[in-house]
Amino acid sequence: MSENNTDTQCKPTIDTLLPSDLLSEEETVIFALKPSLWAIAFCSFRIVLVSLSVILLTFFVEPYLSLGSMAGYVISFCGIAMVARVGFAFLQWLSRSYVLTDKRVIRIRGVFTIDIFQCSLLKLQNTFLQLTLPQRIFGIGSIAFTTAGTGGIEAIWRHVKNPLEIHHQLLRAMNRALENSPSSL
Repeated sequence: MSENNTDTQCKPTIDTLLPSDLLSEEETVIFALKPSLWAIAFCSFRIVLVSLSVILLTFFVEPYLSLGSMAGYVISFCGIAMVARVGFAFLQWLSRSYVLTDKRVIRIRGVFTIDIFQCSLLKLQNTFLQLTLPQRIFGIGSIAFTTAGTGGIEAIWRHVKNPLEIHHQLLRAMNRALENSPSSL
Protein backbone atom coordinates (compact mmCIF):
# COMPACT_ATOMS: atom_id res chain seq x y z
CA MET A 1 0.00 0.00 0.00
CA SER A 2 2.84 2.41 0.73
CA GLU A 3 4.10 1.78 -2.80
CA ASN A 4 0.87 3.18 -4.29
CA ASN A 5 0.96 6.22 -2.03
CA THR A 6 4.54 6.93 -3.02
CA ASP A 7 3.72 6.44 -6.69
CA THR A 8 0.79 8.87 -6.63
CA GLN A 9 2.77 11.45 -4.66
CA CYS A 10 5.54 11.48 -7.27
CA LYS A 11 3.18 11.96 -10.21
CA PRO A 12 2.08 15.47 -11.14
CA THR A 13 -1.58 16.22 -10.53
CA ILE A 14 -4.01 17.66 -13.06
CA ASP A 15 -4.20 20.89 -11.03
CA THR A 16 -0.46 21.47 -11.39
CA LEU A 17 -0.32 20.63 -15.11
CA LEU A 18 -3.41 22.33 -16.53
CA PRO A 19 -5.16 25.66 -16.24
CA SER A 20 -8.43 25.00 -14.41
CA ASP A 21 -10.64 26.24 -17.25
CA LEU A 22 -9.03 24.13 -20.00
CA LEU A 23 -11.11 21.00 -19.30
CA SER A 24 -14.87 20.74 -19.65
CA GLU A 25 -17.11 19.10 -17.06
CA GLU A 26 -17.95 16.09 -19.27
CA GLU A 27 -14.32 15.40 -20.13
CA THR A 28 -12.40 12.64 -18.33
CA VAL A 29 -8.62 12.82 -18.03
CA ILE A 30 -6.95 9.52 -18.89
CA PHE A 31 -3.48 10.77 -17.97
CA ALA A 32 -1.46 13.94 -17.58
CA LEU A 33 2.31 13.84 -17.68
CA LYS A 34 5.49 15.80 -18.12
CA PRO A 35 8.48 14.90 -20.26
CA SER A 36 11.21 12.85 -18.65
CA LEU A 37 13.89 14.82 -16.83
CA TRP A 38 16.24 13.46 -19.49
CA ALA A 39 14.68 16.08 -21.77
CA ILE A 40 16.84 18.69 -20.02
CA ALA A 41 19.99 16.79 -20.97
CA PHE A 42 18.78 16.19 -24.55
CA CYS A 43 18.00 19.89 -25.05
CA SER A 44 21.29 21.07 -23.51
CA PHE A 45 23.61 18.45 -24.95
CA ARG A 46 25.04 20.40 -27.91
CA ILE A 47 25.81 23.61 -26.02
CA VAL A 48 27.33 21.71 -23.10
CA LEU A 49 29.45 19.56 -25.44
CA VAL A 50 30.72 22.54 -27.44
CA SER A 51 31.42 24.56 -24.28
CA LEU A 52 33.31 21.72 -22.64
CA SER A 53 35.30 21.20 -25.85
CA VAL A 54 36.25 24.88 -25.97
CA ILE A 55 37.25 24.82 -22.28
CA LEU A 56 39.46 21.75 -22.82
CA LEU A 57 40.97 23.25 -25.96
CA THR A 58 41.70 26.46 -24.06
CA PHE A 59 43.51 24.51 -21.32
CA PHE A 60 45.63 22.63 -23.86
CA VAL A 61 46.40 25.64 -26.09
CA GLU A 62 46.96 28.25 -23.36
CA PRO A 63 50.55 27.18 -22.44
CA TYR A 64 51.63 27.43 -26.10
CA LEU A 65 49.86 30.68 -26.99
CA SER A 66 50.07 32.49 -23.63
CA LEU A 67 46.47 33.66 -23.77
CA GLY A 68 46.67 35.21 -20.31
CA SER A 69 43.41 36.71 -19.11
CA MET A 70 41.74 35.83 -22.44
CA ALA A 71 41.71 32.16 -21.36
CA GLY A 72 39.79 33.13 -18.23
CA TYR A 73 37.25 35.05 -20.29
CA VAL A 74 36.75 32.12 -22.66
CA ILE A 75 36.30 29.66 -19.79
CA SER A 76 33.92 32.03 -17.99
CA PHE A 77 31.87 32.59 -21.14
CA CYS A 78 31.61 28.84 -21.77
CA GLY A 79 30.62 28.20 -18.16
CA ILE A 80 27.92 30.87 -18.32
CA ALA A 81 26.67 29.47 -21.65
CA MET A 82 26.36 25.97 -20.16
CA VAL A 83 24.56 27.15 -17.02
CA ALA A 84 22.23 29.38 -19.07
CA ARG A 85 21.34 26.58 -21.51
CA VAL A 86 20.71 24.00 -18.78
CA GLY A 87 18.66 26.58 -16.84
CA PHE A 88 16.55 27.41 -19.88
CA ALA A 89 16.09 23.71 -20.66
CA PHE A 90 14.82 23.26 -17.10
CA LEU A 91 12.32 26.10 -17.61
CA GLN A 92 11.21 24.47 -20.87
CA TRP A 93 10.74 21.16 -19.05
CA LEU A 94 8.77 22.89 -16.27
CA SER A 95 6.42 24.60 -18.73
CA ARG A 96 5.68 21.48 -20.79
CA SER A 97 2.68 19.22 -20.08
CA TYR A 98 0.96 16.49 -22.05
CA VAL A 99 -2.65 15.46 -21.40
CA LEU A 100 -4.87 12.77 -22.86
CA THR A 101 -8.59 12.93 -22.17
CA ASP A 102 -11.39 10.78 -23.48
CA LYS A 103 -12.08 13.50 -26.08
CA ARG A 104 -8.75 15.10 -27.05
CA VAL A 105 -4.99 15.40 -26.76
CA ILE A 106 -3.40 18.51 -25.28
CA ARG A 107 0.17 19.78 -25.32
CA ILE A 108 1.12 22.86 -23.30
CA ARG A 109 4.55 24.44 -23.71
CA GLY A 110 6.33 27.75 -23.62
CA VAL A 111 8.51 29.73 -21.26
CA PHE A 112 7.84 33.27 -22.48
CA THR A 113 4.88 32.58 -24.78
CA ILE A 114 2.46 29.81 -23.86
CA ASP A 115 1.52 27.53 -26.76
CA ILE A 116 -1.44 25.19 -26.27
CA PHE A 117 -2.14 22.53 -28.88
CA GLN A 118 -5.39 20.65 -28.49
CA CYS A 119 -7.05 18.33 -30.94
CA SER A 120 -10.07 16.11 -30.84
CA LEU A 121 -9.25 12.41 -30.88
CA LEU A 122 -11.64 12.09 -33.82
CA LYS A 123 -9.58 14.56 -35.88
CA LEU A 124 -6.24 12.88 -35.29
CA GLN A 125 -5.23 11.38 -38.60
CA ASN A 126 -2.18 9.50 -37.43
CA THR A 127 0.33 9.14 -34.61
CA PHE A 128 3.99 8.31 -34.91
CA LEU A 129 6.22 6.83 -32.27
CA GLN A 130 9.76 8.18 -32.57
CA LEU A 131 12.48 6.28 -30.70
CA THR A 132 15.99 7.51 -31.45
CA LEU A 133 18.92 5.41 -30.25
CA PRO A 134 19.77 7.79 -27.37
CA GLN A 135 16.09 7.87 -26.34
CA ARG A 136 15.89 4.07 -26.37
CA ILE A 137 18.98 3.87 -24.15
CA PHE A 138 17.23 6.04 -21.54
CA GLY A 139 13.77 4.47 -21.93
CA ILE A 140 12.08 7.51 -23.42
CA GLY A 141 10.59 8.44 -26.79
CA SER A 142 8.46 10.97 -28.61
CA ILE A 143 4.95 10.76 -30.04
CA ALA A 144 4.02 12.90 -33.05
CA PHE A 145 0.49 13.80 -34.18
CA THR A 146 -0.91 14.61 -37.59
CA THR A 147 -4.43 15.88 -38.07
CA ALA A 148 -6.91 15.75 -40.91
CA GLY A 149 -6.40 18.63 -43.32
CA THR A 150 -2.70 19.28 -42.77
CA GLY A 151 0.27 17.85 -44.54
CA GLY A 152 2.66 17.55 -41.63
CA ILE A 153 3.16 16.90 -37.97
CA GLU A 154 1.06 19.25 -35.86
CA ALA A 155 2.48 18.51 -32.41
CA ILE A 156 4.92 16.25 -30.61
CA TRP A 157 5.00 14.92 -27.08
CA ARG A 158 8.79 14.93 -26.66
CA HIS A 159 10.87 12.68 -24.39
CA VAL A 160 8.05 10.85 -22.57
CA LYS A 161 8.78 7.95 -20.24
CA ASN A 162 7.37 4.56 -21.29
CA PRO A 163 6.57 5.73 -24.82
CA LEU A 164 5.20 2.36 -25.99
CA GLU A 165 2.72 2.22 -23.12
CA ILE A 166 1.71 5.88 -23.59
CA HIS A 167 1.25 5.34 -27.33
CA HIS A 168 -0.85 2.23 -26.68
CA GLN A 169 -3.12 4.17 -24.28
CA LEU A 170 -3.43 6.92 -26.87
CA LEU A 171 -4.45 4.46 -29.60
CA ARG A 172 -7.02 2.85 -27.28
CA ALA A 173 -8.48 6.27 -26.48
CA MET A 174 -8.65 7.13 -30.20
CA ASN A 175 -10.44 3.84 -30.95
CA ARG A 176 -12.91 4.36 -28.07
CA ALA A 177 -13.65 7.91 -29.24
CA LEU A 178 -14.27 6.62 -32.76
CA GLU A 179 -16.59 3.86 -31.49
CA ASN A 180 -18.54 6.35 -29.34
CA SER A 181 -18.83 9.09 -31.99
CA PRO A 182 -22.32 9.78 -33.35
CA SER A 183 -21.16 9.17 -36.94
CA SER A 184 -20.18 5.57 -36.13
CA LEU A 185 -23.57 4.65 -34.65
